[in-house]
Amino acid sequence: MTRTRPRILVIGAGPAGLAAAARLLEAGDVEVEVMWMGHHLGGKAASWVGEDGHLVEHGWHMILGFYQNLKQLMNNAGIDPHTTLHSMEGLSHVYNTTTGGLSRVVGKGRPLELMQHFLLWDAFPRTERRNFMRFMRQAYVEALTPMADLKIHDDVCFRTYAFHKGLRPHVMEYGLFRFFREAYFNYPESVSAYHVLQTLKYMSSQTNSEQFVLAGGYSDVLWDPIGRYIKSLGGQLTPYQMVTDLEWKERKITGVRVARPDDSHHYHGRQPWPNSVPEQKGSAYIKRDFDFLISTIPQPNFVQLNEENRVMWQSSYFDRISRLRSAVTLSLTIMTKKVVGEFTGPVFGLPAPLGICTNMKNYWQQYRDDSEIGSVLVFVGQESGYEQWSDSDIIERTIDFFSSIKGFGDIRAGDIMYQEFHRNRSAHERLMLCEPGVQQFRSGPLTPFHNMFLAGDWVTNPVDLICMEGAVVSGFQAAQSVLDILQSNGII
Repeated sequence: MTRTRPRILVIGAGPAGLAAAARLLEAGDVEVEVMWMGHHLGGKAASWVGEDGHLVEHGWHMILGFYQNLKQLMNNAGIDPHTTLHSMEGLSHVYNTTTGGLSRVVGKGRPLELMQHFLLWDAFPRTERRNFMRFMRQAYVEALTPMADLKIHDDVCFRTYAFHKGLRPHVMEYGLFRFFREAYFNYPESVSAYHVLQTLKYMSSQTNSEQFVLAGGYSDVLWDPIGRYIKSLGGQLTPYQMVTDLEWKERKITGVRVARPDDSHHYHGRQPWPNSVPEQKGSAYIKRDFDFLISTIPQPNFVQLNEENRVMWQSSYFDRISRLRSAVTLSLTIMTKKVVGEFTGPVFGLPAPLGICTNMKNYWQQYRDDSEIGSVLVFVGQESGYEQWSDSDIIERTIDFFSSIKGFGDIRAGDIMYQEFHRNRSAHERLMLCEPGVQQFRSGPLTPFHNMFLAGDWVTNPVDLICMEGAVVSGFQAAQSVLDILQSNGII
């Protein structure tokens, strides 16, 4: 029987790939296959409960209030955001370099109240407070002005932007300024002013900036149910596939070379998706049975395609993508018997390379009611500037500094019972740098190939922040590009 329905191949099962597949299947009479390489759905946002009962996190993730597209995807898949997401109650803390302790940050109510709260921040002398308030008012006004072209500020770092707007240089050293610069980037180096202004635009109210976490692993609670939803719509999920090359003729992708990783037989205690694993094991083959291709491959992996035939990369379009830089992400989980770090919500502004810490004891279900566990401290950051440091050096620096902060408590005195450190150097785990000038190298969903589209948090999209919401929106965007072609040609 000849198939007549359009066939779309989606590469990758992170937020972008799952969003693209769901949107395609919801909107049209199409065949969709999602081909993915990891052992768990979710890509860089995957986490799960391991065989030892501990939650495996390669980097802690938050869901923010403005993630409306992710919540829509959850609702469509039968996941109730109200019962699944757990609020951090609008509380955050910032390390105060002046006092050596923490200052609590609370923002609630109308837009700009988060900024107004800082008028009362005890770490600021009155003159600095007024100077900072004046600067932040200008920044918020620009970020919230309808139709403002914030991309004109992409070529300058946020510190330079702030200086030209009148912020005194020494005020930039306060933890509060670092909160705005690093809170949702966690970058120890320069960040594009455009990306910070985008953050202010999306997080100008408590509703939008409210922080949520899941009670368990993202793969178990979020991505697996979305995967089952895609299958219920008729989609196919094919795991443990690694794309190495693209074949093309003129301006059409005609084939994808696929290799099964050598460890494809090992499922980390999880069963593969039923009837979805091809017979080839450890072998390579060319996949040609598709009409359209949506690639959600992370940029560091994408630029490794066609390593033996770099003709494609000589074009200005693909050469531009290859110039994007990424960073190695870090995460450290420390579990103690005694209570350490008795605070609510995340702490920002800690010294690099692990600049954010959250005590997840009261959020993760498997630890919440365990009286044998006092604290579950999760640190995240990136390697930039610390490439030559050993794992043990980074761990010891983090523990030493944390333990020296007033009101935090000594980690070692808390009796460490479990410790896990991840240095995510694999290409698919790296994070794109939002450095000044980065926008000129980012691509949108369209490519020179009329049947190939791109999605992922590194692809430009209406959100344009490196986060799960940006990835989901880019997945929807790529899917809509395919649907527009099919609808304009009367195919669906």
